[in-house]
Amino acid sequence: MARLPRRALSVVPVDPSAAPADGSTGGAGEPWKRWSGALVLAWLGLWVAQFAPLQVLLPGLTARLDSGRDWLGVVRDFGLVAGAGGVVSALALPLVGRALDRTSTGARHRGWYAGAVALCAGGLVLLGGQTSLVGAAVAWSLALLGLCTAGTVLTVAVTRRVPPEQRGAVSTGVAAANAVGIVLGTALAASTGDDLAAGGWLLAGAVVASCVPYAVARPPRPLAAPEVPPAFPGALVVDGTHHHSGRHLLAGIGVRGMLVLGNALGTTLLLFFFTYRLGMPDAEAFLVQVVLVYVVASVVTAAVCGPLSDRLRARRRFLVASTVLQAGAALLLAAVPDRTVVLLAAVVLGVGWGSFMAVDQAVVAAVAGRTRRPAAAVASLSIAAQLPQNLGPLAAALVVTATGGFTPLYVVAAAVVALAGVLVTALPTERPTERVTSS
Repeated sequence: MARLPRRALSVVPVDPSAAPADGSTGGAGEPWKRWSGALVLAWLGLWVAQFAPLQVLLPGLTARLDSGRDWLGVVRDFGLVAGAGGVVSALALPLVGRALDRTSTGARHRGWYAGAVALCAGGLVLLGGQTSLVGAAVAWSLALLGLCTAGTVLTVAVTRRVPPEQRGAVSTGVAAANAVGIVLGTALAASTGDDLAAGGWLLAGAVVASCVPYAVARPPRPLAAPEVPPAFPGALVVDGTHHHSGRHLLAGIGVRGMLVLGNALGTTLLLFFFTYRLGMPDAEAFLVQVVLVYVVASVVTAAVCGPLSDRLRARRRFLVASTVLQAGAALLLAAVPDRTVVLLAAVVLGVGWGSFMAVDQAVVAAVAGRTRRPAAAVASLSIAAQLPQNLGPLAAALVVTATGGFTPLYVVAAAVVALAGVLVTALPTERPTERVTSS
């Protein structure tokens, strides 16, 4: 999730002429609380749709379709199916971003959102009933395309409706939804056992139930439009100063992409790791325990770091902490593949992921909100997260099948996260004393 130049986060005023008396701008008041709560709940549903298939549904489906093959073949086919969805979403998201930029943020965006949620839920239902790898790849691609489109609409809403001084708090809510969505989705998918069709229906129902409130919630009024950038490419005006934003956006994409890829490499094959490397007879039950530990650590961390990042306006520090912690967790798994160490690594990884998620929505909104085409910028940043998240299983499968084990995989994951830490240094800093001004 990228950075603006110095002082960029201090200049997105709320248009006072657009502020109704009921408090439905991005400020205090019941309308704002209802809308932000619905947004977080919608993200909960999307995280369920994102992680439950990758952790349980797709591994179980490929294992069933590849019965009789060696476990390396099962891992490879799982990676291919998951990767197909990542490629489809990466190709489609730029078009989605352009279309959203050309439509108003009101009813038409709600139409995009409703259609995307329906596509996601339908894809999950289809996924659970597949009898071929090709069919599974198509169904997962549909589900993921709907998920990514709905997520883009939600992030554009944050960019256009949430003032900068409240984006850390929104990021905290989304981080909590991420954590709860992971454990809830994993538990729901695992609860149906070998009945994958029932698992698909259950996940689809959870997605629809979580996403409907946002579709009917009254949104706060949009923020005032930011100052229009000058005509020459890659430049914008912030507080009267010209800045070249292209390299900042690229650095942000790189940081977000590497962090998500490293996390995906370290987590998407956990069920296979527990089953084939550690030889656990209770692999699925232990996966739920590990996810629960990870969730608690990430939620607590995000709850502390999100509001703190709003006060400090130094979100880069939290990204650095995230890279150090996630790389350390991966190296723990590589060095000592043991049940107790897995739980310790889950705590460290959860703290690292919570640090990242606590500032993620804030930096995405800050960067996209100052561009000529904010939805297109959000789509680019979404690709930076979704492509690694969904090609991560394929990359992990290739590493495991090429080396015949999991230790090299976790070393590679640590190296990728460390690279994200290096890229963080290319992001601009923020002044802790800055405050949002109102016009």
